[in-house]
Amino acid sequence: MTNLAFDDESGDNSDLQLQRSTPHKGQTIVIPTSEVTFPETYEMAIVSVPSKVCNPGPIGLFSLCIGCCVLIAADMGWTSSSVLARAPWLFWVPGVAQILAGVLELFANNVFGSFAFVIYGGLWCGLSWTYVHLAYVDMDDSHEELKHFGWICVGFLIFSLILLLASLQLNKTFPLILVSISIALISLIFHIFFGTSSIPTGLFLLFVAIFAYYTAYAIILNTYFQKKVLNVGKPLYSWAKKLQQRQEKKQDMETI
Repeated sequence: MTNLAFDDESGDNSDLQLQRSTPHKGQTIVIPTSEVTFPETYEMAIVSVPSKVCNPGPIGLFSLCIGCCVLIAADMGWTSSSVLARAPWLFWVPGVAQILAGVLELFANNVFGSFAFVIYGGLWCGLSWTYVHLAYVDMDDSHEELKHFGWICVGFLIFSLILLLASLQLNKTFPLILVSISIALISLIFHIFFGTSSIPTGLFLLFVAIFAYYTAYAIILNTYFQKKVLNVGKPLYSWAKKLQQRQEKKQDMETI
């Protein structure tokens, strides 16, 4: 049994007996007031279990950088390598490694990170297999074959914009990454459907790689030295804070 002592205004202590359990790492247990007895000034008891999983964010971010570097070289015309030469690097590094990072984020109780890394990892895996498919398709039919991938990019653009709104309450670097990803997807969509140049896509992927490299190094250095070595900035917008302010304002209006 675990004893939690609470001090009320009179100075008396009231012991709260909790059944010992083995929750998941990083989980927060909330005990409702209906199941326990303690002074009226306390509404709930919260027991936090520290997470033993390291931050897998740098794994996903570095994987994203490598995938961007592969595509940048092709989109900017710096290399004439075949699509088969790019496919394994896109599948294993930004694809499988990002999915692995997303799964680890689940154990770290990070919904945003797991959601982003797993979904984007699926995009990289799908792109690599699309390259393999195009390698065995006649060049005259390759443009038509790519159109289905263009519509997939439209879906991922919507997904990126949703993540962009959520990232506003994290820091300043994640929104920069997602803005660059969104613009790169828009450029890629125009390239697939209207035959525009692929250079803008490569340019904004370069921005994605730069911001992702910086964010990954910031997480590693700040975690290792236990202090702010590289600044990632404060949240641009706090949805929770705004909601709390609205609730407080509503309560003030009701009391008047």
